[in-house]
Amino acid sequence: MHCTLKIAICDDSSFDRFAISEMLDDYFKDKSFSYHVNEYSNELTLIDDIEESNQYDIIFLDIYLNKLLGIDVARKLRDGGYRGKIVFLTASDKYAVESYDVDAAGYLLKPHHYEKFCGLMDKMLTGRCRNTLIVKRRGSIEHISYDSIRYIESSNTKCLIHCIDGKVHTVYTRLDLIEQEIRDRRFFRCHRSYLVNLYYVCRLDENFVMDNNEIVLIRKRSIRQSRLAYLEYHSGDASASTAENMIGA
Repeated sequence: MHCTLKIAICDDSSFDRFAISEMLDDYFKDKSFSYHVNEYSNELTLIDDIEESNQYDIIFLDIYLNKLLGIDVARKLRDGGYRGKIVFLTASDKYAVESYDVDAAGYLLKPHHYEKFCGLMDKMLTGRCRNTLIVKRRGSIEHISYDSIRYIESSNTKCLIHCIDGKVHTVYTRLDLIEQEIRDRRFFRCHRSYLVNLYYVCRLDENFVMDNNEIVLIRKRSIRQSRLAYLEYHSGDASASTAENMIGA
């Protein structure tokens, strides 16, 4: 299942709403998270939506709003049972101490600094989604959904994560370590240099043929084991012995 984040931006300034939205776009452009953003210029509308079960994973909340302070909005949300992340936006740190009372995830000062914004997002999203490969690189954290990975290829000192959207993420680690981290029956080590997502395999000849016609190599001594793994996965609840009978003795 894809991990879709629901994010709200509540600020009476259209410029500040746009600034946060743009930073979110930049932050997520190289990541495999799917996300959806709703913008609010009025805090009462936000409160009403959440009371009607329109829950959000993250709320960016201005301190100085129309009728209520952001701190007061946060208290109402917490009292109503909201347990998501709240990040305060403000030009002053006047309410920084009070933000701890509502378990705020962060406090971003205006004008916004992209590096600080990214650091806070990394902190909030670490471990956020199950079935997600968490990759650290270039001082940031990448979250790559298992669903989006077609196969992973080892190349010298790095691994290339080939995704269904055509993107290839480069990480400097060993394929053995990635294989240990991903414990999902969809993924099969068919070659010393390849870890394949069986969901995207459309057929098996001497090698795996993917849904986009790319070829993923199978080591010769593992052809039978690879066929068995492929048939077991695509036959659903079929037992190993049943699958083995399908490929012959």
